[in-house]
Amino acid sequence: MDEDLFLNISTESAPVTKSVSAKVVGGKWRDRRKAQLQAKGIKKVPKSSATGVNSTPVEKDRPQQQAQRKRPATSQEDAQRGPSKQARFVEGKGSAGKNNTYVSSLFTSKPDMEQREYDQELASLDASNAPLKDSTTFEGLGLNENLTRQLTEHMNVQIPTKIQRSVLPRLLERERDLFVQAQTGSGKTLSFVLPIFQRLMDVQDLNRTSGIFALILAPTRELATQIYGVIETLSHCCHRIVPGIVIGGEKKKSEKARLRKGVNILVATPGRLADHIENTERLDLSNIRWIVMDEGDKLMELGFEETITKILNDITKTSRIGATLKMYPSLPHKRCNVLCSATIKQNVKKLGEISLKDAEMVSPNSVPDVEDVEIMENIAAPDQLLQQVCVVPPKLRLVAMASVLKSITTQEGGSRTMIFLSCSDSVDFHFSVFAKGGKKWSIKRVSNDNDDDDDDTSSTVMTSPLLSENTVVFKLHGSLSQQLRTSTLSAFSKAPEDKHIVMFCTDVASRGLDLPYISTVIEYDPPFATEDHLHRIGRTARAGKSGRSVLFLLPSEEKYMEKIQHYHPHGVQYKSYEDLLKTGFGDKWDMDATTWHLNVERWLLEDQTAHDKAARAFTSHIRAYATHLSAERDVFNVKTLHLGHLAKRFGLRETPKNLGGSSNSGHGGQHKKKKENGKEKMLRLAKMAAKSQVSEFNFM
Repeated sequence: MDEDLFLNISTESAPVTKSVSAKVVGGKWRDRRKAQLQAKGIKKVPKSSATGVNSTPVEKDRPQQQAQRKRPATSQEDAQRGPSKQARFVEGKGSAGKNNTYVSSLFTSKPDMEQREYDQELASLDASNAPLKDSTTFEGLGLNENLTRQLTEHMNVQIPTKIQRSVLPRLLERERDLFVQAQTGSGKTLSFVLPIFQRLMDVQDLNRTSGIFALILAPTRELATQIYGVIETLSHCCHRIVPGIVIGGEKKKSEKARLRKGVNILVATPGRLADHIENTERLDLSNIRWIVMDEGDKLMELGFEETITKILNDITKTSRIGATLKMYPSLPHKRCNVLCSATIKQNVKKLGEISLKDAEMVSPNSVPDVEDVEIMENIAAPDQLLQQVCVVPPKLRLVAMASVLKSITTQEGGSRTMIFLSCSDSVDFHFSVFAKGGKKWSIKRVSNDNDDDDDDTSSTVMTSPLLSENTVVFKLHGSLSQQLRTSTLSAFSKAPEDKHIVMFCTDVASRGLDLPYISTVIEYDPPFATEDHLHRIGRTARAGKSGRSVLFLLPSEEKYMEKIQHYHPHGVQYKSYEDLLKTGFGDKWDMDATTWHLNVERWLLEDQTAHDKAARAFTSHIRAYATHLSAERDVFNVKTLHLGHLAKRFGLRETPKNLGGSSNSGHGGQHKKKKENGKEKMLRLAKMAAKSQVSEFNFM
């Protein structure tokens, strides 16, 4: 019985040294435990003063361990200590503190970064791609009255740009191949479409059954659709000219029906056109007078060299230009090929050798007969573009982007922002983060279309209460179906001007698309080639309007600026990530940013689907990172990445185990897989990313 047992122990005697172990027997367990602790000189901490969520007794002489288990400071005094005091804290489930997880702070392990002057004021320059107010009018360049009226009254194009001034007279008056080089957003499309359209207007008996006289090849469906839209708008002033389009993702039966009825100007992607040449008997390319290859560098990058060569050879073999000269005396007496590209690299030169003969080089400065085309590679960004660069540690990438978006979307009025990411999975994840708690935004809400496609964009367009009540977020990448991509672009273009519109996208949206005025471009992930940087920032500061671009770099990527410095001869503005966070999160930016990020982490822990999406985004990002060009490997090296810190960027508290594919399972009695050497791993990752990038565009 308990009342017959006595403890033979005296707590008033001399303190027991740590080397003596007092054995306590008899009595209640609670009393024995208390006696053991007292023998060791340990006092039990009351529940009210216990740290964290765990009430286990803690030694007085371990203040460092107690500090690690504290939650983030909540009082004003604790907040003034700064984020460096919050090394880590414990999060748990239930009052007993089970399943505790140590969560690393966002603001620890500050990396070494180059010291520089931030927020440096740049000289204000006039727009370099604006319409020339002192140049001649479209009528002065040779356009007829009907086309000029269509441009000025219905398309709001009043004055020709530099490249239009250079190209229009040459295509209107001469019959010579052209190599057109101009920065994006300068009006290239109209520069080659207008002359073709006017010369076809001069043919009195022309109708849709007369045949195809102009072929325009584009690397992506979106660019082809955009060019087709421009030609279709011009056709309102001359209904005899009928444009047509054949691209992947559409039903070939419908395309064959349109070709059977007849078109005069055909816009196409190379893969689908080659398919029709092989399988569509009614496709007649014998009357073609013009072949335009837009975005020549992208055509070559995507492996269309062989396809384009086959198309050109088929057109040459079937050509009947000589036999129809008397029928169409106002048209060119020989075929004119036009190659357009914003950058001129070795692969573009090769395409020029395949398609052009005795070509004239045309630039915005009208430089003819340039022999050394290498000097044209240093094309610069528009002078009125403000290029900002922010070096951000990997842990802070997500909150840094959130801060930029908050500062934009909390302003009065509307805005348009594009955010470029490395891969489709990353787009899906970041879209889901900022669309969390939002509602579907259907295309009917932003247009007056009376169709049944109100749910076409239900998975790609959402409101974003996380940013503001007036914000709508979009996503666009090549893994989406063609119909969904088209409806998403349509909704983006027709969105009300008083809304803040944010689009998360891959490089599929970096080329050729003439989207409504984009005020800000954010390069969240640097591009895979330096020339792609020029195309990305070319989405803003178009046609003389102002624009801003923000480039995010890791501390290990600071040398990247040396590779793109020639695109910005007037300098760039560096922003510190502390100022960036303060702009979006306010004076207590460290605490608010930590809270914001913790909410994302908790959401991923509670939602398994969202957590899997984040893990896929992390894995795909690492694979894509390994595919940077070898010339840039000194900047973008996978071995320099801290994978744990990078996982934090995706809201993950630990690195996914299946980073390289299936995990190496040497436990549980299973055999270990043969270790892969570094060269084989890099080749495997490069092939996987290249395959993903090609499928990103879905040309066929």
